[in-house]
Amino acid sequence: MNNRSNKNSHLNNWLGLDWQLSLSSGWGIAGLNMSYEIEVDSRFRSVPIYPSAQLDYASDKFTSLIGKLRRREEEVAKVVEREEEGSLVCGFPIIHSLGNSIHEQQMHNPAKRLCKGSREFGIVFFEDNTPTDLTTRNVNQFEILFGGSTWNTRVLREHGLSNVDTFLQGVDLELFRPTAQERGDRFVIYSGGKLEHRKGQDIALAAFREFVKKHPDAILATTWHNSWPDSMKGITLGGHVEGVPNYNNGCKIVPWIIENGVPAENVHDYGMVSNHLMPKIFAEADVAVFPNRCEGGTNLVAMEAMASGLPCILSANTGHLDLIDEDNCYPLLNQNKVAGLPYAKDWGESDVTEVVESLERVYIDRHEANSRGAQAAKFMQDWSWAKRTKYLIDKIDETSV
Repeated sequence: MNNRSNKNSHLNNWLGLDWQLSLSSGWGIAGLNMSYEIEVDSRFRSVPIYPSAQLDYASDKFTSLIGKLRRREEEVAKVVEREEEGSLVCGFPIIHSLGNSIHEQQMHNPAKRLCKGSREFGIVFFEDNTPTDLTTRNVNQFEILFGGSTWNTRVLREHGLSNVDTFLQGVDLELFRPTAQERGDRFVIYSGGKLEHRKGQDIALAAFREFVKKHPDAILATTWHNSWPDSMKGITLGGHVEGVPNYNNGCKIVPWIIENGVPAENVHDYGMVSNHLMPKIFAEADVAVFPNRCEGGTNLVAMEAMASGLPCILSANTGHLDLIDEDNCYPLLNQNKVAGLPYAKDWGESDVTEVVESLERVYIDRHEANSRGAQAAKFMQDWSWAKRTKYLIDKIDETSV
């Protein structure tokens, strides 16, 4: 808060998060889990700078925390309302959420941020691999900028920046864990993430279109809803699909998939799904496919699927590389350059044929698939929010000494 707030001793151990906590976005889910672990750690108290949303369906373990967070949000809001113009100057440290704007002029302007902390930290998930002098200037505003993947951190360090570290997001291992499968007679292939070129759903669709010709018992089950229609337009760039879904009170995913050559009886779209319902979807699937061209972070949906013991097919590029270990998934190793996009250095174009071959391996050898799923769940035990958040808090606490 402003200088007046320094008089308030109860704010001394506040740690602000400058993004909205919710159950409907990766950032929102991360913020809620981080807040819980920050509270348990007790060196700081988490303070959301933006009002939280859609937390009514959060698990019971968050109930007490949500009440505290909302009271703190109200205190922050009162101070925000007293500010006449410009950004709010806070008397406590702030962690900022950042993306591709890390390379842009506008990020340098503190007035563009709601709150400037007494100490500035940031977590960045960027896909545009375009570091410039602007990147250097922007990153140097922070005591530490945490890359959301080893790849993000490497790009920044290769650019000559030293005040960078890595923060790998966690998984709610109480919610996402191996459970009794609810599979029926059909072979269910799950594909998730908001529909866009970067996420590679066009590759998944093209692969399924071929796979289902040989295996008519297969179903493509999707959670591809995208609330930003403009970002869907690039889905045709890969040359695998035509057009984009109509958008009228939500994405019309199924008609679009059918128009692109998949029989109606072989597709099911779940629509928008709250995070707490995802374990049931994973339990109904035989395999998950993520032929993503780029992940600035480590792909939270893929992490949750792996933690649930679901065999996963993962493109071996960018942030996914943090998830790939020996025998814990089916890596798509044939990664071609993504042509025609100047910001797409290190991105990968997965081979449709390799995706089909991986699906065949799962279909034919369920023992191997189950083994890889079990290995994935074991691998993800090291990715608890408690462990990942502690690393972040330790680093922030060390710089205050």
